[in-house]
Amino acid sequence: MAQTANLGLPLIDANMTADVPRDMNALANAVDTAVTEAVEGVTVPDATTTQKGIVQLNDTLTSTNKTQAATADALRRVYDEALAGKQLGVEQKANVVAALNSIGVSATTSDTWPQLIAKISGVIRATGNAVVADVLAGKTFSNASGNNLTGTMANRGAGGTVTPGTTNQTKAAGYYSSAITILGDPDLIAANIRTGVNIFGVVGTMIEGKQYASGVATSSSSTTLDIPLTGFIAKLGILWKGDGAGGSTTNAVIIGRTTDGANSGFTLTYNSATAGVATNSFSNQIYTGTGVVRISSIGSMSGTWNYLLLE
Repeated sequence: MAQTANLGLPLIDANMTADVPRDMNALANAVDTAVTEAVEGVTVPDATTTQKGIVQLNDTLTSTNKTQAATADALRRVYDEALAGKQLGVEQKANVVAALNSIGVSATTSDTWPQLIAKISGVIRATGNAVVADVLAGKTFSNASGNNLTGTMANRGAGGTVTPGTTNQTKAAGYYSSAITILGDPDLIAANIRTGVNIFGVVGTMIEGKQYASGVATSSSSTTLDIPLTGFIAKLGILWKGDGAGGSTTNAVIIGRTTDGANSGFTLTYNSATAGVATNSFSNQIYTGTGVVRISSIGSMSGTWNYLLLE
């Protein structure tokens, strides 16, 4: 019996006697057998990224498999996530634009993300550790902790001059536009302050009352004795040798005073063994310009004398 070329189905020859039921059944059986054999011989491979094939569905969103296909539900969830992300991106873009505008950087939601990133990169971040108390009141500044801060330091204006007095003087804390001068006085020295008194850390050494000078002076001249004196004008002088008892050249005593208050001279009283007691007046005995008190001779002035000069 002849057969078809592809599936090998039986063909009815022209010489065969027709029998419809028989022939139809034979045809059906032949088709069934041929198709079964054909199908059983067919092997469909699994699909890959390089060939067609059988594909398994996958409903997860985290799989990394490259031979499975996503379900419609998985794709819907991916779409929902993407849509939410897009909406969040729109909202965040608006926030970024608002933040840039708030610090004086021009930006709009029409800017692309690369454009916005470039503007953000150009923003200079504030640094520093100044606090509000360090900055003048009403002035604004920024530091590492915040922007647009307002200072609280009081502006006190010019520093001015402080004259010391008997009570403490306080310059209020704040900013001064010029130096503060604390006045001094060249007379603030120990010699001008009563002994034991402390004025601004200077302890006085001045003894109250009339000034005096005492010491020892030596003359090699028989006619004069010079005694150095500065700081005051002597109005009374006492000079003596030895024990000052008088009666000898080694124990002579001289007492002198100014005669007129204008320091024109001393009236000198001399007591010695040779001259006894004598009173003499000598002019120009005080030389305040040269810091010397000169005693003129009323006897022998040579030798060493003790002296006491009183103001």
